[in-house]
Amino acid sequence: MPVHQLWAPLFFFMLLCLGLDSQFATAEVAITFIKDEFGPQVLRFIKREELLTLAVCIVGFALGIPHVTQGGIYVFQLMDHYTAVVSLMFLAFFEVVAVCWIFGVPRICLMITRMLGKTANIYFRVCWVLLCPVLVLCILIASIVQYTPAHYETYIYPKWAEGVGWGVSLVSIVWIPIGAIHEICSTKGSFLQRVKTAMIPTLDLDADYALPEKQIIDNPPAENLMTSVA
Repeated sequence: MPVHQLWAPLFFFMLLCLGLDSQFATAEVAITFIKDEFGPQVLRFIKREELLTLAVCIVGFALGIPHVTQGGIYVFQLMDHYTAVVSLMFLAFFEVVAVCWIFGVPRICLMITRMLGKTANIYFRVCWVLLCPVLVLCILIASIVQYTPAHYETYIYPKWAEGVGWGVSLVSIVWIPIGAIHEICSTKGSFLQRVKTAMIPTLDLDADYALPEKQIIDNPPAENLMTSVA
C-alpha cells in the first residue's frame, strides 16, 4: 500500500480507539449498578459521579495489571478460555429470552413505532422470537459439548487453576438466578403470583395494566441522589 508509514500508526490508533470504546460500556454497567443498588451508601463517601467513575476505572486498571506481568499471558489465556464462550453465550441466551419473550416483541415493536413512526416487519419479529434464541442456545450447547481444559501451547493448567477459571466464569452467571430469587422473595403474594409479578417488565407501556410497584424505571432513585448532590 502507498504511504505505509501512515497506515501502520493509523491501524494501531484504530485499535486503541476500539479498546477505549469497548471500555465505556463495561465501565458504565458497573457504575450504573453501583448507583442503582448502593446510591445512598456511596454518596456518603463519594460526592460526585465523576469520582465514582474514577474509582471504578482505578479498580479495573488494578485488576488488569496481572495480565501484563511476565506470566500475564497464562492469566490472560485462563480468563479468556473461561469467560469468552460459555458464560458469554449463557448471558446472551437469557438476555434474548428476557427481551424477546418476557418484555415481549409487541412492546419492542411499539417502542420502534414511537421512535421511527413505523413498526418492525415480520422478518425481524421471527428473528427475535425464534432464530436468535435458537441460534444462541445451539452455540451454548456446542461450546459445552466441545469443552476442553484450558491450555497454552504445551502448558496444561493445574486443577486449581481450572477451578479459578470456572469461578471467574460463574461470577457473571450466578447473578441471574440470584436476581430471580431476590425478585421473587421481595414480592408479595403466593409463589405463583410472585413469579408472575417478577416476569412483568419494569416499564409497562400499557398504562392501564401497569403495576405501580413496577413503574420505577422513569425515576431511578440513585440518579436523583447523584443529581441533587452534584
